[in-house]
Amino acid sequence: MTILKNSKNHTVKDWSTEPDNYSKWLLQGPVLGDDNELETTNSDWLEPDNATIIELEKRVDKVREVCQLRSIQTKDINSKEFFVDHAHNLVWCNIFKAASSSWLYNFNILAGYEKKFLARTRHTPLTLARKKFPRPSEEELRDAINTPGVISLMVVREPFVRLLSAYRDKLENITPPYYRKLARKIVMEHREAATKVLGPIKSFGPTFYEFVAYLITKYTSGTTAAFDEHWAPYYKFCTPCAVNFTVIAKVETLSRDSTYVVQQLGLGHILGRKVRNRRMRLRTVMNKSRDGKNTFALLKYYFGQINTYMLDKLLEIYGIDFEMFGYDSNIYRSYVRK
Repeated sequence: MTILKNSKNHTVKDWSTEPDNYSKWLLQGPVLGDDNELETTNSDWLEPDNATIIELEKRVDKVREVCQLRSIQTKDINSKEFFVDHAHNLVWCNIFKAASSSWLYNFNILAGYEKKFLARTRHTPLTLARKKFPRPSEEELRDAINTPGVISLMVVREPFVRLLSAYRDKLENITPPYYRKLARKIVMEHREAATKVLGPIKSFGPTFYEFVAYLITKYTSGTTAAFDEHWAPYYKFCTPCAVNFTVIAKVETLSRDSTYVVQQLGLGHILGRKVRNRRMRLRTVMNKSRDGKNTFALLKYYFGQINTYMLDKLLEIYGIDFEMFGYDSNIYRSYVRK
């Protein structure tokens, strides 16, 4: 659910009181907090309505406004995270944990892979896509995004929902091998302080408190540039103040936003009808909300481990993302430890 700060009298809704969306997800598909929004099996790429077009225009204007307001530099581009499809006039910045699975699938179809092959291959979507769309140089990327008719796409997600999703997936329990070393480092550096606040901790992986303490330590030491790709701030990862994206999509409205891009570029005949990728769905369900709680109940639980000071520091890191992309962080103040 997109929360726009467009009213002085706006009351922030406490999403933790909503019905259990995880049960709905099992029957209908992903909800807010998952990597992808549900795509139905009986729908073509329909023409976007005027409200969608107006909303997309407002998002682009808001990014430009915040870039100017915050005096964010507009020279350097983080080109290594971009995909450039010259044949289809599309440039995309791949933000992990923000619809990356959906758009990697689309790029692999655009690259010429058969859907049946993608359903059975053991290669990761990222590996396959990079074989066809290697990392562009900064010069190549600049030329592409300045070419008339090219759409440059960025997909974002509520920043703390993404942050929590990345923590749970990469660090909390049985971590992937690449992150195992980092998990041990976080625990070694922050377990003593966490125990004083949370009491005895039995988990091997870091608690959310320890993860946030780790992020704050890196931030205060001036090393946020080295943040992992799964939790790097959007405005630094995709450098929107330098790229000037033509479409800012959101996970919360992914279906309609993606439809706009597909319609503008006339890609519907290539991508075909919207389909539910059963293999991807099964893989995703193993990693999301295993305890059956809805996304915002989980946010309330995990952010309840940290205090106001830690939240304020997190907002120093991610506050620009909230402001730039129209999300509201106020509800988190009711979640943290008093």
